[in-house]
Amino acid sequence: MLNLQLEFIKLKRRSFLLSLIAIVAVGLIWSGVVIKYELPKTHEAYNAIYTMTYLNDCILPLFIAVLASRLLELEHLGKTFKLLQTSNESPWQLFKAKLTVMAIFAFVVSLIQTLFLKFIIQGMQVSVTPVSLSLFLFTTFLVCLFLSCLHLCLAFIYPKPSVTVVTGLIGSFLSFGGVGGVPFPIRIFIPWQYFSMMGIAKRVAGTNTYLFQYDNAYPFKLVTLLLIIFLSIFVSKKLIGKADLLWLFLNLKKSKKVLFR
Repeated sequence: MLNLQLEFIKLKRRSFLLSLIAIVAVGLIWSGVVIKYELPKTHEAYNAIYTMTYLNDCILPLFIAVLASRLLELEHLGKTFKLLQTSNESPWQLFKAKLTVMAIFAFVVSLIQTLFLKFIIQGMQVSVTPVSLSLFLFTTFLVCLFLSCLHLCLAFIYPKPSVTVVTGLIGSFLSFGGVGGVPFPIRIFIPWQYFSMMGIAKRVAGTNTYLFQYDNAYPFKLVTLLLIIFLSIFVSKKLIGKADLLWLFLNLKKSKKVLFR
């Protein structure tokens, strides 16, 4: 609890919230333009939901990568990790606190997107059920949580923030660049496009256009996603333990360089 309070105190001293707000705003504007163009043709709420999840494959991985890199930036620049080695606090405690902060950000963004979908769909005289919106909110949050765990591990292990951000950029463009036709067993190894792959809506080819409908495989995908999240948290704990040894090795290496100068 104390670590979490300290994280929020440190957030007040960092000026990166504007960049995160800009990323979310670009995503909302982009999706709003596309939805207003496509929804009058189909009059299907799943069309809007699918569009939002598809664009999230491009927008939210970058959002999460930037957030993860900035949350760990001061720790790598300062003496935080060295202090952890001489105190009773473990890197895993710090990881949990930062993952909790990222989970809060993820929920807020997911909620904003859900409310945006509700107003834009109903504003165009198309009906949408609360269940569909709730499932969209829940799935978006879970995918954000998984990607937060992934990028936070990268930010812990690699001191350079560019590694985490570039990984998010590559994932965004790879997901948005067209992997929808790839079979599910292969796509599951491209986690940045989980927003559309694990979503409740799917797009099928009709006679003259695309049709959007509920994906009957969604319960299976949801169970798979939950299992992946639990596995990622377990693996993260192991990796963070090894990262502690890596930081010790790097500190010893730096100390040797100072001695030989």
